[in-house]
Amino acid sequence: MSSSDDTLRGKVQQQFGEHAQNYVTSTVHGSGYSLERLLELLKVTHGTRAIDIATGGGHVALGLAKRGAQVIASDLTPKMLSAARPFINESAEKDQAAYPVRYAQVDAQTMPFADNTFDFVTCRIAPHHFPDVQKFVQEAARVVKKGGIVGIVDQIAPEDKRAADYLNAFEQLRDPSHVWEYSQADWEGFFSVADLQVTHRELCQNRLEFGWWTRMQNCTPDTVTRLNAMLHQTPQAVSEWLQPELPDVGGANSAVGAMYFSLWQLILIGVKT
Repeated sequence: MSSSDDTLRGKVQQQFGEHAQNYVTSTVHGSGYSLERLLELLKVTHGTRAIDIATGGGHVALGLAKRGAQVIASDLTPKMLSAARPFINESAEKDQAAYPVRYAQVDAQTMPFADNTFDFVTCRIAPHHFPDVQKFVQEAARVVKKGGIVGIVDQIAPEDKRAADYLNAFEQLRDPSHVWEYSQADWEGFFSVADLQVTHRELCQNRLEFGWWTRMQNCTPDTVTRLNAMLHQTPQAVSEWLQPELPDVGGANSAVGAMYFSLWQLILIGVKT
């Protein structure tokens, strides 16, 4: 692993270690269409083996376990695992069930598992933090069995390069551990190189409130001001992508002052050929 990868790895561990509990309680991460749709598409059966990469609050891992899979909830950041474990345990107690979940600190780009180990490999709303997404996809394809499924959900960027550059700068300002959001075409290319046959592709809109989005990372007032300016000054191609809803200063909505915008998620399902 290069020194730049080590630096990014450290940023991820610091950033998510500091805000681990936010990702357990986040409604965006803990519920929503892309979570339920991913689990639906996987068609998990009892006794199958699964690993959830960059599990965060453990929501996908919990969903897999509820459907009968033997699950490894993995994450690069130990504090994320420390936050996910009680969340999953409390869910099991509430459901009066014993969910077969184990926990492991795993780097998505160098998984310590043998070839053809798992029936399912999942990763949701995390690869934009990985230094080398192609390497991650190849690792996912390596550890999944032939005929097994790799299921990914991640934020994506538009095909237009300038718009993608602006969007990623916007994301990186808010969260220094953000590396890159790729386009749908990029993602399908990653799967093709890894010999994963795409069986399902789907875009879904994730509408976010600006204040919540900045609080998730405890942004400083200066950073919030700069992000606000970027959202107000989006070029046309970026505006069409983010679809910002800005307060009507001095108008009927000025007392509320809430701002909204869209991030787009790609749900991609691939089968190992």
